[in-house]
Amino acid sequence: MEHELPVGVALPDEAKAVLVGTVAFMTTMRPDGHMSTNPVAVVYDGTHIRVSTVTSRRKYRNLQHDDRVTLCIVDPDNLNRYVEIRGRAVIEADADRSFINGIAKRYMGVDTYPFDRAGDDRVTISVIAEQVSCPRVPLSDAPPYRER
Repeated sequence: MEHELPVGVALPDEAKAVLVGTVAFMTTMRPDGHMSTNPVAVVYDGTHIRVSTVTSRRKYRNLQHDDRVTLCIVDPDNLNRYVEIRGRAVIEADADRSFINGIAKRYMGVDTYPFDRAGDDRVTISVIAEQVSCPRVPLSDAPPYRER
C-alpha cells in the first residue's frame, strides 16, 4: 500500500465472525442511477474489507464514477446471519498481483490466479465502512432449513 487508508466505522464482533472466508454481494451505482450487484470474494484484514477486480469490469467503472458501495455478506453456514456494510471504495493498483494471488492461494490453493486474460489490469478495492448493520434475525440461532 502506498498510503494509509482511512479506518472507517469499527465492525462489531458479530459482523467480523461472518467475514471469515466468504463471498459477498457488492452493490455499486451505475452512471445511469441504477444499481449493479455482483458476487465477489472478500478478504477482511482486521481493518478493511478488500476485493479484487480488473479495470474492464463494470464495478470498477461504476466506482470511478461514484465511490459509494454496499457489501452484503451472508454466513454460508447460516443464511439468517448476515452483515451489511455501506461505505466508500478506495481503489489501488495491484500491478504485482500480490493481492489477487493471495486470494487464489486462500480460496483455490494455487500460487497464481489463473483466470486473468492478457492485458487485464488488476486493482484492489478497499471498503471504508460508514455504516454497519448486523441485525439479529429471528431463528438466526436455529434456522428452520438446517438439518438437525
